[in-house]
Amino acid sequence: MAINRTDEISPEQDEFAMTSTSITERPVQSSSTAVQSGWDAAEKLTVSAGDFPVEFKFNEGEFQVVKFIDQNGPFAIYKQHFLQQKTTGKRSYVSLGANDPLCVKLNSRPEDKRAFSIVNLSAAGGPQRQMLIASPRLYKSLHAAHFSPQGPLTKNYWAISRTGKMQTTVYHINSVKPRDLMEDWKINEEEVEKLIADIKPFERSAIKEPTWEELEAVAASLL
Repeated sequence: MAINRTDEISPEQDEFAMTSTSITERPVQSSSTAVQSGWDAAEKLTVSAGDFPVEFKFNEGEFQVVKFIDQNGPFAIYKQHFLQQKTTGKRSYVSLGANDPLCVKLNSRPEDKRAFSIVNLSAAGGPQRQMLIASPRLYKSLHAAHFSPQGPLTKNYWAISRTGKMQTTVYHINSVKPRDLMEDWKINEEEVEKLIADIKPFERSAIKEPTWEELEAVAASLL
């Protein structure tokens, strides 16, 4: 069953209200606040084969078969700045809070991100553990799939694709039963099940957090 999101969803506005706290009076940095995990934490947000994290990339209009392996929802929930550099295009930075240097000095509003551990069975070269980083729009589709009759996400496999651009983007999330892997996707169910059993989900540490000083340096370079 396909779960397609066709409604026009504006990127959620973060409740990152600026405080009167001076930027020099920064809180002690803690990974437990900048990057969290689980379905509950993901919902509380207001509206990154081998150990090196590889991020899943959509191929426009092309379905890829994946297996979600996080048993308790997203392994990391955080906010991320996406800023145009002066000479090298755009670059992303994990936000450290409502009054981090990029919020205060550049008036940047970070976007909600939820990171999932997946095994991409359609990866070039064979199945590969990857991170699927969900924007607010994609997360809505994944959340709907998780709580649908075909869910949870860790049940069965999922054929996912993306069409459209910007506000016309649509994510297609289709459940695939293990018994249909060979007939519909030419994927050997027995081999895949054995492979996946030995693959561990990512941990929060896979999402690199900058230091406060690093964000201050970035802000200074973009002023």
